[in-house]
Amino acid sequence: MRKLLLALLLTTTLNAQERVLFIGNSYTAANSLPTMVAALASSVNQNLACSQQTLGGATLYQHAQSNATYSKLASQSWDYVVLQAQSQEPSFPYSQFSSQTLPYAIQLVDSIRSIAPCAQPVFFRTWGRENGDPFNCAAFPPLCTYEGMDSMLHRHYSLMADTTDAYLSPVGSVWKHIRDTDSTINLYTSDGSHPSLAGTYAAACTFFTMITRMDPNSISDDQNLNPGVAATIRQAAKDVVYDSLAAWGVGAYDTQAGFTASMSNDTLTYSDTSLFADSVYYDFGDGNSSTTPNGIHAYGQDDFFTVIQYAYRCGSVDTTTLVFQSMVTFSIDEMTHPHVDIEKLGRFWPANLQSVTLYTLSGKTFWYADVTEIPDLPTTSSTMLILEATWNGHQKSRQRYFPKQW
Repeated sequence: MRKLLLALLLTTTLNAQERVLFIGNSYTAANSLPTMVAALASSVNQNLACSQQTLGGATLYQHAQSNATYSKLASQSWDYVVLQAQSQEPSFPYSQFSSQTLPYAIQLVDSIRSIAPCAQPVFFRTWGRENGDPFNCAAFPPLCTYEGMDSMLHRHYSLMADTTDAYLSPVGSVWKHIRDTDSTINLYTSDGSHPSLAGTYAAACTFFTMITRMDPNSISDDQNLNPGVAATIRQAAKDVVYDSLAAWGVGAYDTQAGFTASMSNDTLTYSDTSLFADSVYYDFGDGNSSTTPNGIHAYGQDDFFTVIQYAYRCGSVDTTTLVFQSMVTFSIDEMTHPHVDIEKLGRFWPANLQSVTLYTLSGKTFWYADVTEIPDLPTTSSTMLILEATWNGHQKSRQRYFPKQW
């Protein structure tokens, strides 16, 4: 079993490349966002293989009905699958969003977990249009401004992520931070909707941070932007994303080892409490192991043992340890033999007595004497001991013994 465990850990270490699939439309395709994410990762020696399945203007409904999307999803073993809705649909009133967008977000995530069970779904939270959505402003006033549209996008993308246990990649929040802190950086193309190179760079820094969990300030690739502009964008990604990874769900669904256990004498009873694990492995610390999530293990010896649980999922592993003391039960079966006065053995040794052993209550040998050698009694506390006498014929007797202060 231990050889198998080492092989599994080695496989996990060597499989360093992570695969990311982007499903979306022109917001994803503009400036080749997936390629840029991979390039930024490469600049810090992180290996991301990024692919895309995009169609101009595609909604989540269209992707949910697309054989091409499902074929792409089934083409590899993905680590992350990013879902990007049509730029307006998540900003519409809740009644419309809940019937025309949310059901297909759920359908796509369910499909990801069925087809690519090791993939973590991620929602690409896009941005409000530069001056709002004039085409839908009259019907829904919040869309009349950038702030109103961006707020609706954030609310509904967050709802999609929360509903499906997905990550929320807050690209739109990074854009808002940049808009609020440095108005000289133009994130939009001339249509006021699609991303400029700077806008895509902000999205790429966001995804880099979400996936690698690294500080985006470590990125050394400016993607042909002015170095000062690129540095400002990276800092925005740090402020919004890296400094608050848990707020966007990062790590919430990682494999987490965990177990509870109790020791009764020398028998350990244990129960698995790990999260998001496909299997677990226990090392009991005495040369034995088990892959049974819940069970018992008998040690048969007195000692302290470190129990390690390994929790596995899709090549990842997490560990946790607990320390227990095993104590073999030592029964006191007092038999009908003469009482042994241990302090007098040096002067008088009974003719039919072979040996005398003192045990602690946990069963450990404390002192031993026979007719050929009677060692001095060691200094001890007043804790009760067990005296076991072995007589001719190998009969044994036991008695309670309260040592004196020698």
